[in-house]
Amino acid sequence: MKSEIYKAISLDTLLPQTLPGVALFIKHAGHYVLYKARGLSFTEKDKERLIESKVDELYIYSGELSDYNKYVESNLSKYLNDVNLTVKKRQEILCKTSVNYVNELFDSHPSSIQQNMGRCRQLVRYILNEKLSASVLMETLGGLVKHSNYTYVHSIQVSLYSIALHSSIFELNEDDLIDIGVGSVFHDYGKKYIPVELLEKPAKLTAAEFQELKKHCEYGYDLLKMIDAFSPISLDIVKSHHEKMNGKGYPEGLNGNDITESSKIVAIADVYSALTTNRSYRDALDKDSALDIMFNEMEGSFDVGYLSVFSAMLSE
Repeated sequence: MKSEIYKAISLDTLLPQTLPGVALFIKHAGHYVLYKARGLSFTEKDKERLIESKVDELYIYSGELSDYNKYVESNLSKYLNDVNLTVKKRQEILCKTSVNYVNELFDSHPSSIQQNMGRCRQLVRYILNEKLSASVLMETLGGLVKHSNYTYVHSIQVSLYSIALHSSIFELNEDDLIDIGVGSVFHDYGKKYIPVELLEKPAKLTAAEFQELKKHCEYGYDLLKMIDAFSPISLDIVKSHHEKMNGKGYPEGLNGNDITESSKIVAIADVYSALTTNRSYRDALDKDSALDIMFNEMEGSFDVGYLSVFSAMLSE
């Protein structure tokens, strides 16, 4: 069986005396060997034996990713309150769980979004309650790009940055922050309808190719607004996160006064995440280099006041 049939999972996400509900494999000499059949309990001795063998990752069938995700999500509160796990490890589990959720949802039929919206809102609620540090965020999510589709990792990164920046500027209730987080998670949903060769093209896009790429905002908005699961705040983020203060953005060419505050903030999170993440065609920039581009080379694109707050927030 080819390696793409399997997905790596962290040993830390398996709790002793529980039923993961998936078949577990270990990798040995380039082969995937069944360690625990589906339906069997994962025991304390299992975990001790794997730790002694210096195994920190196991593998599951890609087709069982949804079952595994639900297992981890159902136990998230236990991980996040586990005093035996470091703060860094707890935040890593939250980040990876969130990316896995986006992977599953973006790869499934749009009809599944509404029935899974409760899971999305719960994950965003965990993100709100966890004080994730910028260093852990960049290290964990940056490393996940090697194993996951960039769009999935980017979606969570933008959500985390957007929630943090909104919280630094405004006094918002939990429901509004969750709506912002959900909109940020789905901000690039329309890209699933853009050819992957265009999304990952190493050379500069032609004018025609860029026009096609720009359609992802409206693709995502038009599809998601038909689903009775998104607030106006969330939908506006999906549609308007590429609008610019100087009116040179898309899809509508709105100027600063017409762009909602949330879309102004998500625009900052979106570009910063893109600049500081490794891509197939370029290496990630460090924080200072990315901010220098945003303040200077992209002058007129962002709300300078919000960008200044974001810069200060990253330095804390």
